[in-house]
Amino acid sequence: MKKITKGTIAAGAAVALLLGAGGTLAYWNDTVDVSDTAVITAGNLALSQTSAPAWTITHTDGTATAVADISAVRIVPGDQLTFSADYAIAAQGQNLVFEAGVAPGAIEAASAAPADVALASRLTETAAFTINGVAGSTAEIEHRSNTAGTYAVTIDVDLDWAFGDAASPALDNPAKTGAVDLSEFAVTVTQVDGTP
Repeated sequence: MKKITKGTIAAGAAVALLLGAGGTLAYWNDTVDVSDTAVITAGNLALSQTSAPAWTITHTDGTATAVADISAVRIVPGDQLTFSADYAIAAQGQNLVFEAGVAPGAIEAASAAPADVALASRLTETAAFTINGVAGSTAEIEHRSNTAGTYAVTIDVDLDWAFGDAASPALDNPAKTGAVDLSEFAVTVTQVDGTP
């Protein structure tokens, strides 16, 4: 075999060995940056209270009275307590859908004492929530915009201790002197699946 042919075969074998063994082979290349402004920014979902909570009490005669100090009130069957407050929701996001609602555990017995548990049970079973005038414990809001927006939300909660009937004393009497803790009473905003 001629020397030139032998040299060519040897060189080809060396290249094959380099490629097979993970070696590098020089070639031209180039890179272009996608953009110098390709910054991704997250949106926002935030809740703030815009008015002090207000409480009123309505008696069986239908008279509603403002309550200055809710902890000083001693309710009886036939009374209805109403909580009301205004909130602002800041929202920003191209596909943002969220619910405003009342947090679970808003009405809790102040202790494990039977009277506290009985009163909490009576008030919880009749609690009615209204958000922006619509009944229900949650209200869904769609933003779907990269531009920031603000939504006003009014939350009303009625705690109605019904006057009852002849059978009611069996449920109402155990609640005498009972106490309910509203310190965990809270409004929430929660993102939900934005799929149309």
